[in-house]
Amino acid sequence: MEDIYKYNNSISRFYDVIYEKILDKSGLTFYLEEISKADGPVLEIGAGTGRILVPALKNIADVYGIDQSEFMISELKKKISEKEYNRVSLQDAREFSWNKKFKLIIAPFRMFQHLLNTEDQIKALNRIYEHLEAGGKFIFDVFVPDLVKINIDRNDINDFDGEYEPGKKLQRFVSIKNNYIEQTLDVKFKFVWDENGEQRNNEDKFPFRYFFRYELENLIGRTKFKLENIFGDFQRNQLNNESKDFIIVCFKQ
Repeated sequence: MEDIYKYNNSISRFYDVIYEKILDKSGLTFYLEEISKADGPVLEIGAGTGRILVPALKNIADVYGIDQSEFMISELKKKISEKEYNRVSLQDAREFSWNKKFKLIIAPFRMFQHLLNTEDQIKALNRIYEHLEAGGKFIFDVFVPDLVKINIDRNDINDFDGEYEPGKKLQRFVSIKNNYIEQTLDVKFKFVWDENGEQRNNEDKFPFRYFFRYELENLIGRTKFKLENIFGDFQRNQLNNESKDFIIVCFKQ
């Protein structure tokens, strides 16, 4: 998680309008259900613009969030009252510190895939473990690699074409190239939008780590965590050959 993950203003600015349209809502429902069952404070790693944290707060959850991006935190704070600002913090998942422990910690929407190497992954897992109460859970999700898709480079695929404000057009184009040795997808987002009568554009690039099942099990096994389950979707079905997601649930004894 280097400076590339602090996100430029375009990603943060257009994040909500794009993912409101293209993202399946099952993940949001899943995490809000888990937060409601937590019976104690909850921490979200990679809180972003507040897609989960904000509705959780509205449901009277005792929820907190960290993110590495100042732009993301800025967008999130626009949605909550100033008296709640103490709930969000600009911190790195590998090194964060909070003066309380949590019943549940979540890292939703592929956040864990921004941790590119085993050292960073273990470092983050250990930090999370330290911030959990005994019996507390850590839940995160990553996608199941599609062996066909990751073998095909994609260039300038238009995955969003709409408006970010009435009368103001926005497009996003995605390019992806697989790096087999590093087990990453090199992702490029290109944004094209209308502003003040002019067309503007901006590009952002970052690598995105992918994982396989037994790799994830081994990763958890190298920490003090105990693995409770790996679901194959946000409906909590077991893994099968059609699964698109790994939903990892582990706990602190």
